[in-house]
Amino acid sequence: MSKKIKSLIISAAGLMVLVALTVIIMIVQREDPLDNIPPEPEPDTRIHFAQFTPEEVVSISVKNEQGEYTIERRGDDVLSVPALYGAHLNYSRLHNSARYASELWAREIVAENVEALYQYGLEDTAAIGLITFANGETLEIYVGDKTPTPEDMTYVRVIRDGSKDTVYAVWSYLVDWIKESPLFYASLDVTISFMDAGWPRIDRFVIDRAGHEQYVIELIPRLDEEEVIINSHRLLAPVEVEVDHNKGDWLTHGLFGLTAEEVVFVGRELPGNIANLFDEAELIATVTLNGRESTLIIGDRYFTQDEDGEEVFAGYYGVHSDHPDVVFIFSRQTLHNLLTFDVESIMASMFHRPLIYTVSELIIETPLHFLNFTLTGEDRNDEAYYLNGERTDTNAFKDVYIYALMASAETLFKGEAEDIYDMQLLARYTYKYRDDSPETVIEFFDSGDMRSVIAINGEPRFTTRIGYLTRLEQNLELYINNEAIINSW
Repeated sequence: MSKKIKSLIISAAGLMVLVALTVIIMIVQREDPLDNIPPEPEPDTRIHFAQFTPEEVVSISVKNEQGEYTIERRGDDVLSVPALYGAHLNYSRLHNSARYASELWAREIVAENVEALYQYGLEDTAAIGLITFANGETLEIYVGDKTPTPEDMTYVRVIRDGSKDTVYAVWSYLVDWIKESPLFYASLDVTISFMDAGWPRIDRFVIDRAGHEQYVIELIPRLDEEEVIINSHRLLAPVEVEVDHNKGDWLTHGLFGLTAEEVVFVGRELPGNIANLFDEAELIATVTLNGRESTLIIGDRYFTQDEDGEEVFAGYYGVHSDHPDVVFIFSRQTLHNLLTFDVESIMASMFHRPLIYTVSELIIETPLHFLNFTLTGEDRNDEAYYLNGERTDTNAFKDVYIYALMASAETLFKGEAEDIYDMQLLARYTYKYRDDSPETVIEFFDSGDMRSVIAINGEPRFTTRIGYLTRLEQNLELYINNEAIINSW
């Protein structure tokens, strides 16, 4: 990982200095051995090795083909994995492992006084779990091969009270955890959901994607007609446009409720083969909540092998600033929206909607009409509206005003700015404001193919259906004749 990326992760999380630990690089198995637990036989058929409670487990030492590690009970009576220092833990899995160790039993004896343990997978390379209980007793479990029976059973031998040369058959779920790497106990929950976070106000959201321009979304507080603050978001780059509340939430909330598929590394210093995965990030997404930033960085693609041994694209390696010592794997589906969205998929169709009480003058020009409206009054108690100097009906004018705001940005304009010089002007709205802000001029040009280009202050920005302009001419005629206008087109 480059210094730039590592610095971004550390600064976003506000890390304390961590004690350097032994690097662990292993992949968490996808299948959880705690699932699909078979029915247990009657108590009198069991062969018990331990009858303690999970709380009486003081420590568990595990040795298997993936390495060695320990599970220890801390001073606060919580089980932890020292090798995973810096990572959030899956305490449910820790508790279940302690429960299976403290209540271990076998269904039957397979053989006694066994010398050729290799035939059961119980030679020196077998997975071993050494459990220490609060009273000082210990239980050493050797985990071998699966039995050839249809039932999911495993060969084990247990060293306690001279029974080390006896081979037993136990349900596999009771001992499969001994074959796991320590990363099995790392939590896959990366961030809490938006709801659990208390519906926080997202002040800023910045996305950098490989091969794309930077996307910058900021919170824009605004007042509605009742002077109530409504928080909406505006995309500031690569183009400036308001973000639709319904279409944009899935994006602005995209760093909440993140769950990884696997954990592949825990440690303070990333080794080269892991750090290099982030040299050219596929995605860097940073969300700012109340001045605090959190960052998700997605690096190289992750591949698995199918049944034929062919590599299959399965997801991406990723890191998050809230877990700076952990490297995750995220599924393609989890990141799909963040990696594939574009401006049109999130932009609001109503691209200009000033509150009526902030506008002092609205001029509407079309080939057939010219209407100059003057707007006065601070609220509904003293509002008054005039057409060419003569007072006009309040509700009728508001219908025209609303129709003007309903101009829909359906797609982005992708042509050259000069293209509009050869197009016919179909309508122009000029908004002047009471606070002396610069006026806004919105123009509609006929681009052919039943489409119109929308230009804002001379800059072509969007396109819409020509039907909006056809209906505009009809509505202005209806308004002049004191008839109700039509809001559909």
